[in-house]
Amino acid sequence: MIAPDPGLEPRCFALVPCAGSGSRAGMAAPKQYAVVAGRPLVAHTLDALAQVRRLAATLVVLSSQDSHFDRALPGFADHRRWVARVGGASRAETVANGLAELRERGARPQDWVLVHDAARALIRPEWVDRLIDACADHEVGGLLALPLADTLKSEVAGQVRSTVDRQGKWAAQTPQIFRLGLLAPALQAAMAAGLAITDESSAVEAQGHQPKLVPGDLENFKLTWPGDFALAERLLNSARRGPEVLAMVPAKDFALSQRFYADLGFECRFTAPGLAGFRMGATGFLLQEFHVAEHASNFVMILNLPDLDAFWLRLQQADLAGRYGVRIEPPALRPWGRRDMTVTDPGGVLWRIAQHTEAP
Repeated sequence: MIAPDPGLEPRCFALVPCAGSGSRAGMAAPKQYAVVAGRPLVAHTLDALAQVRRLAATLVVLSSQDSHFDRALPGFADHRRWVARVGGASRAETVANGLAELRERGARPQDWVLVHDAARALIRPEWVDRLIDACADHEVGGLLALPLADTLKSEVAGQVRSTVDRQGKWAAQTPQIFRLGLLAPALQAAMAAGLAITDESSAVEAQGHQPKLVPGDLENFKLTWPGDFALAERLLNSARRGPEVLAMVPAKDFALSQRFYADLGFECRFTAPGLAGFRMGATGFLLQEFHVAEHASNFVMILNLPDLDAFWLRLQQADLAGRYGVRIEPPALRPWGRRDMTVTDPGGVLWRIAQHTEAP
């Protein structure tokens, strides 16, 4: 076990093995360079890791014959984004060579190394932070994983041989995080013993250690088979924020209006002097500490919901009108053919809240 030097605060580095061929995906080029949602797969992965502020640097480990990375991500390398063409014949060898590269670049035995698959492109920064937080005080380290929910079968010649007990079984994901001084010798020992090492945890386990299991997320799957890419395309496109228009909603009593919109069902994403950002699903607006009565009384916002009646019932149960002294009118069919309700906020802004329809 590595005892951290009390005089040196451990840092955290990310290591992304990116030297695989991706043969199971049925592609001519390595799968990490397949274009998904408009960008190479590995670009989505590295973008997410770049948003994790606690990472001192991210090292991408490529094959020495790689001819795709520089074209896929031109100008990638900088002071926090490193590239090394030291990939090996196996994942374990690639990661081991990457750890040696980190040592040459100043990483210390007590520093944490967070290894993440290039092909797990739906990773989110908050999931990485969850893993770091969960393992910060753990003596070994750990990994994101999911408890198995499906019934498991073993097979022989394409037929079921038996049902496997899934109790206590987890599906391993990445990132996996261990101290450099623990992981490097564990990988070397496993390779010397000829063990089949498919992830970093298995090498650490072979040394008698018990890594921590940290609950992961279903979307953090590794793109392996052809069908995985279509699913990732849909998920990335739905999560990706494109151009949007945000209205500036005036507020007479800024603090009161913030509470009102939170109770109305919006989530406050940020606050700044005189400004707050609110979202509900994929839509949002900016609340501004600014008020001119003539402006507010002629300001109208439109909100379309999937279930207008449920929304109306919730506002009644919460007594929003009584608590804030605002006017709320129930859903009604309008002469122009839409069914909506109205809410007037504490500053006089009118909201017309309607049921979703197929018409624009």
